[in-house]
This record gives sequence, C-alpha cells and structure tokens, in this order.
Amino acid sequence: MLIVGTVIGAGFCSGREIVSFFGSGVSIVVAPVCGVSIFFVCMLFLSIGSRIGEKSFDKINSVLLGKYHFAADIFLLVNNLIVLSAMIAGLNSLLKPFVPFPVFGAAAAVLCAVIASKGVSGMLDCNFIVVPVIIAVLAAVCFASFGTEVMDASLGMFRMRIFPIAAMYVSMNMMLASTVLTTLGKLTRKQIVLSSAIAAASITALLALIITALNCTGNYSAEMPILEISAGAGKWLYVLLAAVTGISIFTTMLTAVGGLVGYLGGKAGGKVFNSAVVVIAGTVTSFLGFTRVVSLFYPLVGVVGLIYIVMCIKFVCKAAKPRKKIFGKGVQSVDKSSTGGGILNT
Repeated sequence: MLIVGTVIGAGFCSGREIVSFFGSGVSIVVAPVCGVSIFFVCMLFLSIGSRIGEKSFDKINSVLLGKYHFAADIFLLVNNLIVLSAMIAGLNSLLKPFVPFPVFGAAAAVLCAVIASKGVSGMLDCNFIVVPVIIAVLAAVCFASFGTEVMDASLGMFRMRIFPIAAMYVSMNMMLASTVLTTLGKLTRKQIVLSSAIAAASITALLALIITALNCTGNYSAEMPILEISAGAGKWLYVLLAAVTGISIFTTMLTAVGGLVGYLGGKAGGKVFNSAVVVIAGTVTSFLGFTRVVSLFYPLVGVVGLIYIVMCIKFVCKAAKPRKKIFGKGVQSVDKSSTGGGILNT
C-alpha cells in the first residue's frame, strides 16, 4: 500500500501526469509496459534495502555509489522537494473553488511532518487505510466515462516512443518511492515479490482505466482532467473524487516529507526546525503552480532517475556475482570492491 500510495498522488489521480508525459490519444499498451517496469524496479529497491539494511537513504547511497553518493543524495532531496511542492500546489488548486487562499497545502504538509516523525510505521498505517478507498473511487469515475460515443478511440494510438517515455515515467514515479523502499530493512524473498506484484498490478489497472477514460472523453487540456471528467458523471461522484484526490495528494506528500525530514535528522536542527524548513521550502516552490511543476520538473526527474536506477542495477549485479543471485535471501556477504565500501550481512 505504501508503494501505491506514493505513486498515486495528484498528478496520477488527476491524469495530468499521463498527459504531460504521453500527450493525447495515448495507447493503452502504456499500462502493462509501466506495470512490468514498476514490478522490477520495486523488486530492485526492496532487494537493495534488504541487502544493505540501513534506515536512511543517504547511507544507502554511500554503499551504492561510494564517494559519489552526495550527487545521488542531492538528486533525491530535490526530487522529494519537487514532489512536495507539486502536492502542495495541487491541493491548493483542488480547493481553490471553495477557499481562494492557498493555505491548505502548507497545513497538510505540517500534518505530514507530524506523522512522518513517527517513522515508517506511521506512514504504513496511513496508507493501509486510505489507499483502497482511493483505488475504488478512481475506478468508479473511470468506469462512468466509458459510456461515451467515442469508445472506439479508447485504445489510443500505438507508437514506439511510448517505451522510452514509459521508462522515464516509471523512473519519475519510483524515485520518490525509492527513499522509502530502500530503507524498509530486511524482507524475505516472498515479501519482496508479493509486495512488488501487488503494487504493479494495482497501478497497471488504474493506468489502464485512466488512459481509457481520457481517450473516451478526449479531455486532455484541463489542469486535472479526470476530476473534470467526474463532473459529467454526477455531482456526488465529482465531490467524492475531489475528496479522494485530496487524500491521494496527502499520501504522496507524506512520503516526500518523510524522506526530507528523515534525511535532515541528525544533520541540522531538531525535528521541529527540520520540519519547518521542509514545509517552508515546499510551499515557496509550490507558487510555480501545479501544472507548471508537473510539466517542467517531472520529466527531468524521470531522465536523471533512469541513471540512478542503472547504478542500482549495476550494484546488484556486482553484489550478486559471488552467489550468482540477485534477489532473495541467502546472501552472506559482499566485499568492498563491489559495494563502494563496507561488508554487508543480510
């Protein structure tokens, strides 16, 4: 649930991410391509976290990249800040028709900082409760759009460029999740495979529904296309989706704040000071606006994220050489030359 809750933020639920990356009339093939990619990337990050056994992503990066880990730290911090600012801007945009003052985004970020201070357990509990509700309501809205006259266009147009774009899209979404997945600690092979499979299957199904809904309605230009689609399905469904979108914004914001506050812990001031810095920085950046943050920064994060994923794959391949095994239990040790420093027992 934590993986799904991290991915399905404002950009995902609103359909804005899909439009920003793939444009209009996107092929439904994008859904399974992204799903398979998400499965393997989840396996990658969870296995690295289980192998290394550290609780902060800067320590994970120091093992992955050695003396170059600061570059990865900065990238992941900037990514968390970008996502946080997008979620703050998205929540303010969502509630603008009701309250014109952009204060709810910052207030939600403060609440996220309080929950994140309890560690991963607090974040897991929150996602376990709200993610199933998000999935159910989002699916209901998408199904409601299928009765339109343009159902024949729902499969979209297949283009070869969807493969590199899908790689960037998955990379962008998984960078935020990486700061949590790599710090969950030791997991069994069964837990890693099952968690990755559930997350990938859930996101694949939701992507297929969102793409079909967008293609059926031709609604690509709105700031939050899926929310606008729900308005045509009835007022009650619009209100329900607006509430669910707000919740999905909160779950993604929670992961972003947790990563930032967790990194600053022990490096700067106390929890209150660090939380204040994170909230203020995210709020200031959010003034760029939701659409602008998603359109400008998300693709860039996707490109740089691919480099990070390649480095993670390289680490796993090197670490697996002594036992010819990449994933799962049973790896006794990894020597210094293959990890960038330190002996790891898992």
